[in-house]
Amino acid sequence: MTNKSRSLNVYLGEQKESWIEYCESIGKKPGVALKEAIEKQLEDFVKPKEKLPLKKSVEALQKEKKFRVEILLTESEKEAVNEWAKHENCSSRRWMVDAIRSRLTHEPQLSMPEIEALGESNYLLLAIGRNLNQITRRLNNGNSDLELMDVIDMLKQKINNHTDLVSRTIRSNIERWSIK
Repeated sequence: MTNKSRSLNVYLGEQKESWIEYCESIGKKPGVALKEAIEKQLEDFVKPKEKLPLKKSVEALQKEKKFRVEILLTESEKEAVNEWAKHENCSSRRWMVDAIRSRLTHEPQLSMPEIEALGESNYLLLAIGRNLNQITRRLNNGNSDLELMDVIDMLKQKINNHTDLVSRTIRSNIERWSIK
């Protein structure tokens, strides 16, 4: 960066009025709110969060000594935990452990249905790879007929289905940890 100035000019156009109204509603000056937004965006970029060293095998983790921890929840928090655990088809205790591990490691803790969905996803990717190899062989042999177009259409449909499956899996994993 050649400019040594520590200020930044931002053209907001028609959004300026809305930005000022928003900042007034949260009780902050527009420059302060913008600086905070930039700091939040740069947080992971500038200082990557360290992951908890949980690079142990499942068997080793299961053998580790466990410690009892008591937590106090409000009635609504307890109901929410129970509802999410029911939704994830696990116990409240398992759900809370997964939530804690997810936060500490910054890695997803997938439920069995999600793991099964990702397994199916891998299976579909392998099938798509085989179809691509068949198409490549046909094109290399000079075959470009309607049957090939049908294979390509089928492949496009599989890719679309796969994309939907992965999107749902990712969304369910993200939504599991959000608090409303």
